[in-house]
This record gives sequence, structure tokens and C-alpha cells, in this order.
Amino acid sequence: MYNLKYLFLIIVIVFSFTSCKDDGGEDAKLPGTVELKFDNVAIVNNVAKQLNLVTPGSTTYDYENAMGQKYNINLLRYYISAIELSGPNGEVFKDEVKVDANTSKGYYLIDEAVAASQLIELSNVPAGEYNKVTFTVGVDSSGVVNGAAGGSLDPATSNMFWNWNSGYIALKYEGQSDVSNGGAGGETINNISNGMAYHVGGWKNIAGTAFVYNNKRITLDFDSKMVVEQKYAPEAHLYFDVIKMFNSPNVVDFTGNHNVHRPLDGQAMANNIATAFIFDHIHQ
Repeated sequence: MYNLKYLFLIIVIVFSFTSCKDDGGEDAKLPGTVELKFDNVAIVNNVAKQLNLVTPGSTTYDYENAMGQKYNINLLRYYISAIELSGPNGEVFKDEVKVDANTSKGYYLIDEAVAASQLIELSNVPAGEYNKVTFTVGVDSSGVVNGAAGGSLDPATSNMFWNWNSGYIALKYEGQSDVSNGGAGGETINNISNGMAYHVGGWKNIAGTAFVYNNKRITLDFDSKMVVEQKYAPEAHLYFDVIKMFNSPNVVDFTGNHNVHRPLDGQAMANNIATAFIFDHIHQ
């Protein structure tokens, strides 16, 4: 009789423990961390080369567009915001976007001159498998607030805000080309011969004006599933190709509009920006 009682007790304990695991208890997988690495490169003949930032006024030209016009780079900076991860089994993660006078969340300023800025860490990502990332290049109306904004959106430190437009520059490039006639204005190329400035932005459309929407929403598919849970910290490695920035689908002629500071003038380049982001690989 006692043996039967003990056997029954053991069965109950085992069943209770198994049920706890099946119900998402002790065996449930906890959220993890994901890193996104934005690597600015020049891809030539399918080979990605790290960029070379030169001193303003340099006559060293490391790159050329599809017209054979040579150029260099003094400054390259852009905003990434509203990041989402999604998976084949319904997994979804949306990075929180928030702005106030002291800080901002979900807006990341990628600066080629600041290596640490090129790595974005996303925390508390639900456990699961993810196979694509979506993000906005630029800052939408949710980030354009009356008065001061903090963090990466602080105009005083980012140098990415158009006061006349009350909005943010999505991408800022400055450099030189030997075919440019100069006269461009910006952070690095004022009064420099052969200077070029492409400040591409625009977060609203107003018909019949220079205001157009130039922010780009981009989705990149991974070539393999990224597994996320507490014990893993996978990194998705993404490229931004400066060659495509000036070439695809629109070839930018440096002898023409080389001093871009209005949304309307930056439309062709904005469309190129949408093609310049490329998924490369995952570190699991």
C-alpha cells in the first residue's frame, strides 16, 4: 500500500515539473541582445574596402562615380531610426522611439569619424529566430519636436538639423572632386576649392515647394536565421556602399548640383541611399 502511495506521489511530482516547463516556466527562453554593425565601405569589383576620410582640401581622390569623376570624403554621417526585427514564425521586435528635451531613444547617428557610433545594441529582444531587419534612414515627424531635443537628436552636437526647415538632415556627405567648381557650404568645405556638400533630408511633402519627403524605409533580408535568446548576442553586419550613393540608380554629376541643401535638390541622391544599404553576414 505504501509503495503505491509513493509511486503516485512521484508521478504527480514529475507531471507537475514537466507541466511547469511546458507552460513556459523554468524552460522558457529569455530575451536577448542583438547588435547591428553599420560598416561604411566602397564596394569595387565586389570587394568592400574601408573608407578613407581625408583632411578638408585634400587632392587625394580615392573614389570615382560612373562618369569617371573622382572624389574623396571628409565627412559621412546619417541617422538610423525606428528599427524592427522580424522572423519567419511571427517573431517581431520594435525598438522604442522616444524624444524629450533631455534625451532621445531609438535614433542613432552613424558617423564614419566615430567608430563606436557604428555599432547599435538592441536589448530585450524576444527569444526566437529572425531573418530580416527594417529601419528608416532619417528622422520622421515623431522625432521633430518643438523646442530642444536631447541625445543623438541634439542640434548643438549632431550638426544635423535644418533650422529653416525645422527638420533633420537624413544623410550628410562632404568632400571634394577635381571637377567641382567649389563654392559649397558645410562643416568642412567652406571656402575650399573643389568642395562638395550633399545634405540630404526632408520629412514632409508640401506640393509646389522645395519640401519633399526623402527619408527611406529599408528592409534587408538575412541569408540565414539569427537566433536570439539570453545566452546569445548575435551581430548582423550591414554595409553602406558610398559608390552606390552616387551611382545607383541615379548617377550624380559633380559638375552640376554639387551643393545640396534643400530636400527637392536631394531627391536623386535620396533614391540612391535606398539602394546603398546591403546585408553582409551574421556573427551568431
